[in-house]
Amino acid sequence: MSDDQKIPTPVFIFRRRRDVELELGIMLAGDLIIDIPYTRKNLNRRQWRLVIEIFKQLAETACSVQLPDNAILYGWPDGRRPDNADAFVNNNEVKAQWCKTRTPIVIRFDPTRYDGKAEIDEEALRQMGIIKVH
Repeated sequence: MSDDQKIPTPVFIFRRRRDVELELGIMLAGDLIIDIPYTRKNLNRRQWRLVIEIFKQLAETACSVQLPDNAILYGWPDGRRPDNADAFVNNNEVKAQWCKTRTPIVIRFDPTRYDGKAEIDEEALRQMGIIKVH
């Protein structure tokens, strides 16, 4: 398969969970799958910075009320959607395979505690393997 035919993959996929937002009374809830191989080891600094940057972008989008209730967002390398992105977006089998090997993170954003800094709750840190449950 040539580079032109290769199916592009995103840096992340975010699926908004409006039902959770309404239930918990929060601004943003969703499931983030990030292009970091799934392991139970701690993230390195580069990976940690990527997670924080994505979280900040999602929080800013939520605060600006630009996110539809049923939003599914794809973050592409260099911030540009590839011309052949539909080969990934519209192929549930390819997406499922990609998601199986990537790091899932639960996002919960409470605007009453937002001070412009990214915060990741304990559950998200536990999922990333940063905190261990004993």
